[in-house]
Amino acid sequence: MAQVVRYGIFEGLPLTQALSTRKGGVSPAPYHSLNMGLRTGDDPRNVEKNRRLFFELLRLQPEETVFPSQVHGDHVRRVSRPGLIPNCDATITDTPGLNLTVQTADCFPLFFYDPRNHACGVAHSGWRGTAQNIAGKTIAAMRRDFGSRPAELLAAVGAGVQPRNYQVDEKTAAHFEPAFLQPDGPGHYKLDVQSAIYAQLLEAGLTGQNIERDKSCTYEAADIFYSYRRDGARSGRMMGVICLR
Repeated sequence: MAQVVRYGIFEGLPLTQALSTRKGGVSPAPYHSLNMGLRTGDDPRNVEKNRRLFFELLRLQPEETVFPSQVHGDHVRRVSRPGLIPNCDATITDTPGLNLTVQTADCFPLFFYDPRNHACGVAHSGWRGTAQNIAGKTIAAMRRDFGSRPAELLAAVGAGVQPRNYQVDEKTAAHFEPAFLQPDGPGHYKLDVQSAIYAQLLEAGLTGQNIERDKSCTYEAADIFYSYRRDGARSGRMMGVICLR
């Protein structure tokens, strides 16, 4: 059976949220076993079976799924029907039954819910998306399109690579405030992407009590999560989903 991570901040609310793990699928090594990514070296037939297992577990309709193209940018799209959304790393909706998804393997999946207006969103925030404040831009889009009040929004920052395992060079570090960097040898730093995202959420008007952060490290938890930094081209992908009921 597919194994998933659900975040407690959404418990008891009229929505379905989950992040897949690498457990409970059909893919052989090195993608074992619940690989959700078609753009890997895995057999597409295995990936399609894994996706069916994932959606069946959550009692969601696979054909009602939105797939952002994930170009490491900052574009947010409002959606009302399933399909592939080009040039996009975040989607928002107030349409029940529509599965908003992102795929990750070290980058952070962000989940948003507006309980007043029954709207939700999801975003893919790696270092590039974080440097462009895709978290803040997703919240701004929900304010614009749904009248969302940031102080009422609930958010979860899913599992990703933690700074102890994320060394970057000076060029990448230059995009971030010193508070999120720890020197790690000549010309290198440990980058805390998750803390940068958390700061952006607060700056956008969310309250700390309405934000849940998964402190798991995808690089370290090799038995649970995929990690591109750890495994390179041999890495599969997790899928994060949020769907309004």
